[in-house]
Amino acid sequence: MLLITVQFSKAAQQQNLPSLGDTTSGIVSLEQERALGQDFLRSLRAQAPSVSDPLLQSYLEHLIYKLASHSQLQDRRLDLVMINNFTINAFAAPGGIVGVNLGLFLYGETEHEISAILAHELAHLSQRHFARGIQSGRAASVKNLAGLLAGIILIATTGSDAGLAAITAGQGAAQSDMLRNSRAREAEADRIGILTLADADMDPRAVAYIFERLERANRFNKTRIPEFLLTHPVTKNRISDSYNQTRRYENKTFPLNLDYHLMKARVTVLAADSSDAAIDMMSGWSKRTDPVLRSAGQYGLVMAHLANFDPKAARKHLRPLLAAKPSKIAYILADAKIHSSAKRYDEALEILEEALAINTKNYPITMAYADVLLKANRPQEAADALVLLVPERPNDTEVWYLLAEAYGLANDIIGVHEARAEYFVLVGNLEQAIKQLSFAMPLVQDDFQLNSKFQLRIQQIQRMRLKARRS
Repeated sequence: MLLITVQFSKAAQQQNLPSLGDTTSGIVSLEQERALGQDFLRSLRAQAPSVSDPLLQSYLEHLIYKLASHSQLQDRRLDLVMINNFTINAFAAPGGIVGVNLGLFLYGETEHEISAILAHELAHLSQRHFARGIQSGRAASVKNLAGLLAGIILIATTGSDAGLAAITAGQGAAQSDMLRNSRAREAEADRIGILTLADADMDPRAVAYIFERLERANRFNKTRIPEFLLTHPVTKNRISDSYNQTRRYENKTFPLNLDYHLMKARVTVLAADSSDAAIDMMSGWSKRTDPVLRSAGQYGLVMAHLANFDPKAARKHLRPLLAAKPSKIAYILADAKIHSSAKRYDEALEILEEALAINTKNYPITMAYADVLLKANRPQEAADALVLLVPERPNDTEVWYLLAEAYGLANDIIGVHEARAEYFVLVGNLEQAIKQLSFAMPLVQDDFQLNSKFQLRIQQIQRMRLKARRS
């Protein structure tokens, strides 16, 4: 926690921030926020328990980008971090960093409720609360905000008491006017989040609904406050204000979103104590009267049986889902996984190739395709497929990690070192990134283009390392 705090606060000072005494220039620029956020993102990736689930990642990214397109964000370069923690939490950091705990899916009853929290976090970014905090709190607030953010991340990633201690210390160090500003910014984020939901044709009352749910959870469980409430305290007045702000909107009935409930079932199975417990839970879901919830339960049974190493049972539950919606990507991936689990790699590849012909460069399908190719001992083809994703997702750690594995199995040593270097850059291990490219340099002596490319990249990473050391 101390390392994150020191790095974050010093990094802010190293960004050549304008004079904090001048209110007209005291706001950090968008580019400074972006650079600061990328530094923080590397630290977060190195410490947070990661989630390797391209389908879930793709769903959340599309949802966040939909909300962002209807928000007041000026800079819509966003980086999503999914954290393998089943408590409810989400946070936004300067520079477009959005963090989401998997537990958000366990608490959100509808896509509108999870969107309410995401829209709230996007509002913190669009209203530039970090920069405004620096301006209102002067130089001391950089350290206080960094300590608060470090505590949030600790809670999000570990659930430890150290995170709560960091938040308490940060709040204790802040002046009373900063705390008043913080409460005002929470209210502002609520208001802007409601506007975002309405503009995105989603239920603006979902803000009040999720707050009510969290307030009830806190009321009946005093021993463990939900992590989200530690940084977003919910009161009766806040819930009432949320309802009052939505009075001007027409009362509409919003149908349940199948994609959301499929992802909710997916996370619920992951969070279950055992595959047997997941099967029991999903069996209950599959008996619900609503067709969306019933389908989500059936899909959950597919996932639970796969986790229980029973592809035959999984296939039985998937068959009616595929018959009803043969183009649904979640079902296609499940079908391919069933065949792959049974080592029927040719059948799995045929399914995925057909899907890719329709959904070119689709992220979750391509990742699944590469994974099956590796299992089928066809690493060069896996590498060829993954290379197509690199221009689309240059900052995706999972793409670079799997690409390095594919190159290794294909005996492409130069490719291995390059892919590993990019992976290490993204997780903040700059020393190792330089080493990987240095290992590749003797192998590309006679290739002017690659030699120049690697030399330039080493110089870029060295500058990043020097900056990190100074901070």
